[in-house]
Amino acid sequence: MTAIDPQTLICRLQTLQRRLHDMANDLGNLTDPEIVAVSEEADRLIVQLQRMRMEESGRRRDSANPTSDSEAV
Repeated sequence: MTAIDPQTLICRLQTLQRRLHDMANDLGNLTDPEIVAVSEEADRLIVQLQRMRMEESGRRRDSANPTSDSEAV
């Protein structure tokens, strides 16, 4: 899978949010299959963004506290 820039994900999520809002107003039924499909796509992007942020946080933490395996024993 190709890595996507976090800002690109955020922009895509904002687009989906506007689309969901418009669809909910137009269709009036939040359980409409089209709305559910767009919502699920947004959910996948949210999870992807959260994972990216967790990985980045772990890398920053690891670089701030470099320890070797022998020090941890």
